[in-house]
Amino acid sequence: MKVLQKRNVSLKNYSTFRVGGKAKVIYFPQNINELLSLKKYVFHKSPFILGNGSNVLFSDAGYRGVIICMKRFNSIKLNKDKVLCEAGTSLFQLCNFCAENNLSGLEKLYGIPGSVGGAIKMNAGAYGCEICDFVSYILVFKDGKLMRRKPEYFGYRKGPLQDNEILISAEFELKKGKKEEIVKKQNDIFKKRLIAQPYNLPSAGSVFKRGNGYFPAELIEKWGLKGCVEGGAEISEVHAGFIVNKNHASAKDIVSLIRKIEDKASIEGYHFEREIIILDAD
Repeated sequence: MKVLQKRNVSLKNYSTFRVGGKAKVIYFPQNINELLSLKKYVFHKSPFILGNGSNVLFSDAGYRGVIICMKRFNSIKLNKDKVLCEAGTSLFQLCNFCAENNLSGLEKLYGIPGSVGGAIKMNAGAYGCEICDFVSYILVFKDGKLMRRKPEYFGYRKGPLQDNEILISAEFELKKGKKEEIVKKQNDIFKKRLIAQPYNLPSAGSVFKRGNGYFPAELIEKWGLKGCVEGGAEISEVHAGFIVNKNHASAKDIVSLIRKIEDKASIEGYHFEREIIILDAD
């Protein structure tokens, strides 16, 4: 079985940061059989599992390992008040599907530019809502086997996936609502994002996780780092928790700003935990 693959392609097209060198190979399976067919060739190499690339920073040197992109796993099905959704589906698609079917619960996640798989892996959330609170079960692929289980042991920005598990799909248990009210909530949330976040420039969302009793963005601004520039990258003037690709930034530019923030945090007695993944060339 031949799986769609691309070789020596620019990773700029697979990350919302719009930076990165070339990938040696990216595979794009679209079903379980195609994913299984890759086992012999790539699974012993611990491939990097990619969704929408909204939480990853690729190296300027590219990536020499194997990448498996799950974007073609993107079906959504309705079963009464439950939604079965594959991992490559975008959160926009999922939220719009829920609205069309009068199902409420995920409105506060509207506008997060990630895939369902990535969102569950990190238990994405906003405005007091976390995605895993609505997941009744997950279907995962591990060690050549499919396993269905409940999403136990998740928390703030930590999803239920275990080491070497690939999320295939998830079932969402939601509540009945009215489409007009759901759409209004979604639009209200999206307007908040447009005002509070730098949507007009490439980024990967919040760089750091919320701390114990503090918000990194507030401290970064307090320390006078908001608007700081390194090459083509900038600590956003709209939201100090974001680093944006303002003018053809390199990954090196972005990493320099991340380390600048981390060094300042350390001096001030804080430890900032990264929310984004920095993927080195190897």
